[in-house]
Amino acid sequence: MARWYWCDDYGELTESHGHPPKSRPIAAAVEWMGPELISDLHRSFARWTEARLSTGPVLPHRLWIDQSGLVAIRFATGAPDRLPEVGAGEELAQWLVLLSKWIETYVVLARARGVWSTPALAAALPFLSPCMLPRPLAQLPPDNWEEVARGLAAIVLDNASSPNQHFI
Repeated sequence: MARWYWCDDYGELTESHGHPPKSRPIAAAVEWMGPELISDLHRSFARWTEARLSTGPVLPHRLWIDQSGLVAIRFATGAPDRLPEVGAGEELAQWLVLLSKWIETYVVLARARGVWSTPALAAALPFLSPCMLPRPLAQLPPDNWEEVARGLAAIVLDNASSPNQHFI
């Protein structure tokens, strides 16, 4: 039986048989997604990394959000796995591409820059190509992976050359 999971502000995992109250599938909540909510969504998604938990494939049918920025993820079977030792680069790449399907890429990346460290953002770069993204995400219009990759590479380069690098 499917279960929903989300991390609270303290990284504690909540499990439920249903999605959180007042939440919607991410694709049906686009009108909520202004810049402030994007920052909150990034923070909610980052809590999975902080808790060392894997979100699994970042696909629209699995993610529900609410207006407070909570990201809940549906797992068809079982519970979330531990995050691989190599980190969350793959999931972060998928997350950035997914958000950029509905929100301007520059907004998604500017808000991501305030949440993730330069090394975390750089770790997402190798996974930003159609062959590394889950097929349903890569094939979901628009075809935006290259724009995300170019924007993210520019941010990483800018942060790496800046004396005031942002590290979390």
